[in-house]
Amino acid sequence: MDRKTRRLWQKHYRRHERIQLSFSSFIQLLKTHRQLLLTGCLLSALLFLLFAIVSQLPAPATTQPPTGVQVVNYTTFIAQVRAGNVRSVTIQDSQIIGVLAHPLSGNALPKRMQNQPFVFSPYDISVPSMNSAYLLDTPYPAHINRSLIPLLLSKGVSIQMLPAEQPPALLLLLWKLAPFLVVLIFLSALLGSVGKGRISSAALNRQFNDMTKSRPRRFEGQEKTTAIANERQTSTPKASRPDVTFADVAGIDEVRAELEEVVQFLRCPQQFDRLGAHIPRGVMLVGAPGTGKTLLAKAVAGEANVPFFNMSASEFVEMFVGVGASRVRDLFQQARQAAPCVIFIDEIDAVGRRRSAGLLDQGERDQTLNQLLTELDGFEERSTVVVLAATNRVDMLDPALLRPGRFDRRIFVSLPDRAGREAILRVHTRHTPLHRDVQLAELARMTTGMSGAELANLVNEAALDAAHRNLDCVTRACFEKALVRVQLGAQRALVMSETERRIIAFHESGHALVAYHLPGAGIVSHITILPHGQHLGATQFVQEEDHYNYSREALMAHIAVRLGGRVAEELTFGAQGITTGAEDDLRAVTELAWHMVTHWGMSKQLGPVFADYSQARAGNTASPALPIAGTRYMNSREIAALIDSEVQAIVREAYATAHALLSAHYNLLTLLAEVLLERERLNRTEFEAVLQGETLQAA
Repeated sequence: MDRKTRRLWQKHYRRHERIQLSFSSFIQLLKTHRQLLLTGCLLSALLFLLFAIVSQLPAPATTQPPTGVQVVNYTTFIAQVRAGNVRSVTIQDSQIIGVLAHPLSGNALPKRMQNQPFVFSPYDISVPSMNSAYLLDTPYPAHINRSLIPLLLSKGVSIQMLPAEQPPALLLLLWKLAPFLVVLIFLSALLGSVGKGRISSAALNRQFNDMTKSRPRRFEGQEKTTAIANERQTSTPKASRPDVTFADVAGIDEVRAELEEVVQFLRCPQQFDRLGAHIPRGVMLVGAPGTGKTLLAKAVAGEANVPFFNMSASEFVEMFVGVGASRVRDLFQQARQAAPCVIFIDEIDAVGRRRSAGLLDQGERDQTLNQLLTELDGFEERSTVVVLAATNRVDMLDPALLRPGRFDRRIFVSLPDRAGREAILRVHTRHTPLHRDVQLAELARMTTGMSGAELANLVNEAALDAAHRNLDCVTRACFEKALVRVQLGAQRALVMSETERRIIAFHESGHALVAYHLPGAGIVSHITILPHGQHLGATQFVQEEDHYNYSREALMAHIAVRLGGRVAEELTFGAQGITTGAEDDLRAVTELAWHMVTHWGMSKQLGPVFADYSQARAGNTASPALPIAGTRYMNSREIAALIDSEVQAIVREAYATAHALLSAHYNLLTLLAEVLLERERLNRTEFEAVLQGETLQAA
């Protein structure tokens, strides 16, 4: 090979290398900036689509009737033409301006101006030489009416045709560019700063990460608040524990005992690792609102001296698909970096509901749930991250969320019993000075069915009342007033007539007197005829002991007490004098009687029946037939009729009991109502003193 050929081959080889290098660089550029290039392609497609849509839109209308010209419909205009009253017309685009010989009401137009066409411009309207009363404006439907021109010619009308008026070029330009300007402003605000004529890729990624990043609230010690605020933009703050411990949790000792194992694992995981034991990765706290689920989760982290991440499940779900899943990943990534720690997800049913297989499923919520399931399974074998979750609707949760390996343990947090309520009251009154007449044990008996949050609110309301009255300590009267406020609402300054007050007094006296004579109905603790909240009057009861099972006798007594107000009105004011005050009582007794028949099998004729009573009450004959008391099979329509008759029988029986008691003690009913009208409220001691014939001290 000679020198010249060798040089040609070398030149060709170098050119081939440069082409390969350029192609490799181009491929590497595509791989590095594929997200930015994809975003650019999508934006270009969006702008092209907007341009295509805007180009098909008509320009804004510019033709307007001249100032002062009468605007009439097309029928009126044709009538004037046929009557020979139109002398000349000017037609432009879809508008007609006609010159009349005689106005619709007035004098005739001078003859020198009758055949003069009207010249107008929609942008320069001036009619100095012609009275607007002789002008007529009407729309011109040229595309559907072709007989107008022959009609005008037959009547000798002078016709002038003008070309369509075009809007200014600047207006057309703004009309075309307005959508693009709106899109650019929106994208600039959404994607962040724009520098040197292009959107920064780093800024775009930062904005997207900020949007999809989870926002868990990490509880630290109060002494670290300032330091954490300064370090919020950095990686992970220095570990500290919440200020809540098991010493702040009372009334749910059995739940504390179950969570002690989790605390021991977080404190010393090696103790479990050496025996090959696996601590539950997830603990589901199930209970009514206010029972202390969040407080328990904080106490676990506080006792173990580990960080506590708190986030509501509703914060995971967003409008954009994939954002919730990204937040779940970010939350668990932060937790692994801070391990050992506790993650608390409140109201997990917002994201953990059963996944839908239909066409209308929630894609974002299902993706978030799938990511949560993956993260719960994705912990390391000996990871010291414990997930606590709270819900009051465990029946709505997806079964995959509750299987072993995810939420292994389910703990039910119930309402506190009497001893628990007393312990909770002691915790919340640690820093509250109490008068010597305040007995927490008695207060616990008066607050049956109240949760820990409601008890904390009760103590706070009593302390606020004492502060308003400028007392040195909280008295029993403060707690009684606070209990009425919490259970019934604030007192209303409602002006009532003497007749209304008398009706309310007999109504509440009927409730109290029936409860006094029926065992198992509860003890009357407070009667008032003062309006509170939505109640015009109220009778409050307490139970000496907490009950978890109720006999039929106790339930019938409760229904009779509820009906005592209506019976007292009927005995005092007659059948025509009963009022609407028993609406809530009638609704409550009907619901309770229905439960006695359908859920607890306490009816005499029907006995225990197990069926879908919602279908039976609706009369759905498609449901299967059911055996009744071992006799024959009845369909759901017959079942519904029988259930209704049994409910009515229970209510009638209780009504008869209340009627017999109040009729036999009508003198006490009248006495109690008169005392209530005088004093407006009675406590338990005063109520029992009235029934025993004792004289009350002056209020």
